Amino acid sequence: MGRVASSDELLGGLADGRLSPVYILQGSERYLMDRAVAAIREAALGPGAQVNAFNQDVFDLKESGLGPVLVAAKTLPMFVKRKLVIARGLDELKAADLEALPGYLGSPNDTTCLVFTAEKLDLRLKAFQAAKKSGTLYEFPSLRDRELASWLMGEAKRRGVRLAQDAASLLSELAGPDLGRLAQSLEQLTLYVGEAKAITSADVEELVSETRQRNVFELTRAIGEGDATRATRLLHKMLANREPALRIQFMLIRQLRQIWRAKEMTAERASRNDIAAAIGVPPFALDEILAPARRLNARTLVGAFERFYRNDRAMKSTRVDADLLLSRAVERLCDEIRGHAGATR
Repeated sequence: MGRVASSDELLGGLADGRLSPVYILQGSERYLMDRAVAAIREAALGPGAQVNAFNQDVFDLKESGLGPVLVAAKTLPMFVKRKLVIARGLDELKAADLEALPGYLGSPNDTTCLVFTAEKLDLRLKAFQAAKKSGTLYEFPSLRDRELASWLMGEAKRRGVRLAQDAASLLSELAGPDLGRLAQSLEQLTLYVGEAKAITSADVEELVSETRQRNVFELTRAIGEGDATRATRLLHKMLANREPALRIQFMLIRQLRQIWRAKEMTAERASRNDIAAAIGVPPFALDEILAPARRLNARTLVGAFERFYRNDRAMKSTRVDADLLLSRAVERLCDEIRGHAGATR
C-alpha cells in the first residue's frame, strides 16, 4: 500500500543524486518544508541556476485548479534540461478536483520535477492513496519540544560545529519552538564561536538571552514614550517569533520592577554600580533602565502594574486570545502614558 516518507528521506535521496519527477509535501512545519523545496529546486535546476519563466512555474491551486498545473508539468522544457513546477495548497482541492492526479503519478514527465505542498491532506482519498503507493508523499510534522535539542545537534553537525547537549537544550528553551528562529540563532552562534567550532551553554546564554533582553528593552522604551505604533510593531514581531504572550508580559513586569527600583535608588543618590547590582543588570545596560526611570512617574508605574495584573488574570481565566489581550494592554498603556505626559506639560 506504500507509506508516507520523512523529510530526512527526501533530503537523503537528493544528497545521493536521486531526483524524483513528483514530490507531494504535507505538514505544518513550514521551515523544513521550505528548505526541502529549496533543495529540490537546486537538484532540479542545478546549483546556482537563475530561476526564470523558462525553468520554473508556480501555481496557487486554490486559484488555478489542478488542470493548468498538469498541463505545465507535461509541457517539455524550453532551452533547459529540466523544468520545475511548484503547486501550493493541494489540500484546498476537493476529491472531484483530484481525479486526474493518479494518472499523472502513474506516468509522470521525466523532464519535469513537479512539487505539491499542503498543510493537511486527507490520506483516505484515492489520489493520495496513489501518492503513497508511488512513494511521492512526504511528511513534515511539527517537532515536539523534546525533539528540538536533538534536531539542533544534527543541524550543528551539518554546519561543522559541535553543539553540547546542555547547550542544545538551553537553546531550544530560549529560542524555540519555531525552527526558523532556532536555525537563525544557531547560525548566529556558529559565527559567534568562530574557529572554536564548539558551542557551549555559556555561549547560548550570552548571545540568545541578550537578544531577547534587547527586544524587551526596545518594547519597554516604546511603551515608556507612549509610542503605541512602535510598541505594537515590536510586540507583534516578538509574537510572530513564537514568543508566548505570558512570557513577554512576565519580562515586561520584571523590567518595570527594575525601573521602579532604579528610580528609588536614583532619588537616594546611589551610584550607578550599586543600582546595577541591586536590579541585576550589567553596568553597560543600566541606561536602558535609567532612561524610562527618569521619564515615568510613580503614578504611571502603579497604573502599569495594575493593568498587567488585570491582564494576567484575564489571560489565565478567559478564552480570549492571550496575544490579543497583551496587544490591547500595551496599546492602552501607551495611550495612558502619552495622556499623562500631555497633562504635565
